[in-house]
Amino acid sequence: MKKIYDLSSEICPEMISWPGDGCPEITLLHSIKNGSHSNLSRLTMTLHNGSHIDAPLHFSEDGDGAGEIPLEILIGNVRVLRFSGVKTVTRDMLEQVDLRGVIRLILATDNEALWYKPDFDRNYTYIDIGAARYLTEIGVRLLGIDYLSVEDFEGLAGVHRHLLSHGVVILETLQLAGVPEGDYELYCLPLKLGKVDGAPARVILIERD
Repeated sequence: MKKIYDLSSEICPEMISWPGDGCPEITLLHSIKNGSHSNLSRLTMTLHNGSHIDAPLHFSEDGDGAGEIPLEILIGNVRVLRFSGVKTVTRDMLEQVDLRGVIRLILATDNEALWYKPDFDRNYTYIDIGAARYLTEIGVRLLGIDYLSVEDFEGLAGVHRHLLSHGVVILETLQLAGVPEGDYELYCLPLKLGKVDGAPARVILIERD
């Protein structure tokens, strides 16, 4: 049987969130214990809490919304690359890897250790603008990473704007601990929300033959 990896972050009030975004809230509205016929809860969160896609609208007034991103980009062959001991993934690092024919790329980094900390850590691994430009040059259409942003915490959204304006879907807040480097089938299924700046997503990898 092919192994399945669930890359999705669990949505819960205790999860690590981007500073200022707030954490998800789950409120029990009705409960069987209190006499209701059923249990019913309400979830309150931003569209960028947990594993999610960034849509062009996230950094553009007239960009496409999450609901306009073709499923063909979100489902299919994907390459998982591991980078250890580096703070910044650069163009030079990516050029050392044979990425011919790769249109979906997920970066597994030392960020996976940050999930064991109770709070957001701004010293995460990210890609720089040179790496972003290289990925668009070689035709990558989806880029995922194992923390809350593909970009430096002090960045001015240049990496996001470059990728999104070149049709690259950004997939953030992935759980990649224990996932070996290699090629997989990716199934990234965002909530169907229409013209919005992003969408929470269930993200899984399946081993290829």
